[in-house]
Amino acid sequence: MFEISRRADFSEIPIIDIGALGAGGAAEAAAVKSIREASEHVGFFYAVNHGIAGEDMRAIFAASERFFALPQAQRDKIYLINSPLYRGYLPIGVRGTEVRPGDLLESFNVGNELGADDPDVRAGKPLHGSNQWPDALPGFRDAVLRYYGLMDGLMRRLLQSFALAAELPRDGFDHLFRKPLTQMRLLHYPAQDVPQGGMIGARPHRDFGFFTILQQDEVGGLEVSNQSGEWVVAPPLKDSFVVNVGEMFNRLTSGRFASALHRVINRYGRERYSVPFFVNPSYDVVLAPLPQFVDDAHPAQFGSYKVGEEQLKFYRSLWPSAGKAA
Repeated sequence: MFEISRRADFSEIPIIDIGALGAGGAAEAAAVKSIREASEHVGFFYAVNHGIAGEDMRAIFAASERFFALPQAQRDKIYLINSPLYRGYLPIGVRGTEVRPGDLLESFNVGNELGADDPDVRAGKPLHGSNQWPDALPGFRDAVLRYYGLMDGLMRRLLQSFALAAELPRDGFDHLFRKPLTQMRLLHYPAQDVPQGGMIGARPHRDFGFFTILQQDEVGGLEVSNQSGEWVVAPPLKDSFVVNVGEMFNRLTSGRFASALHRVINRYGRERYSVPFFVNPSYDVVLAPLPQFVDDAHPAQFGSYKVGEEQLKFYRSLWPSAGKAA
């Protein structure tokens, strides 16, 4: 599944100024053209001049460091298997049903915070509800939800640019994201000299969703595979986000937008922190290839795809389910 790709033999990740997004005119058109080219041939780009203040970007790392500095017993109180929504703390190396080495990282998973009075929560719709929060970390919840809100806003700006890049009106994807299944993870990678127990920081993978907005710290470790299988380093770039196409978007464009294989290896002798924000459509959305990406010369590569059901299957394979050990 999801194997069609137009990836090129790139040697670096393009840097795109997105400051003009939403403004119209030639500057926005140039940015959209760059986003389309990066999406078709690389699957990754750096977004700069994005409107998120540097102090807000740094604040989430401060919150993350505070969380992972908690005693192990405190983190374990909000272990992910306590949540049917796959939210909470995940220790190093823990896997779901997939048979492969774990990742040399620990994480705190957060989703869209919904109260008990939300109609989808009342109806018991999967993946809708509230998060687990540590009880000994004042201000942590507010800091995380503030950053989550900032990423939601940036996501919606990028959705407009991706819609234009896909030859749609700028609001062409908005109906897919009325109540998105977005997820944010605070990730902590220990210092690593060599693979441990078959684990590297994060094994080679393609992101499952629509696209991802990643902030990485100054340590580095992210690498992207080009068409020849060469691993290209995506070094930290101050005050930038790394944006990459996911498999759902690859499917929507019938393989035209590349979902690139990538990994993390923390080679630098220091702890590493990163914060990916995974952009996924609403639960009830059904995706199918857009007609502008399908013709006689380019037949549809995929059929229809039920977002919520597939997202739930993916989480079940990736992480232990509520009430079950890894």
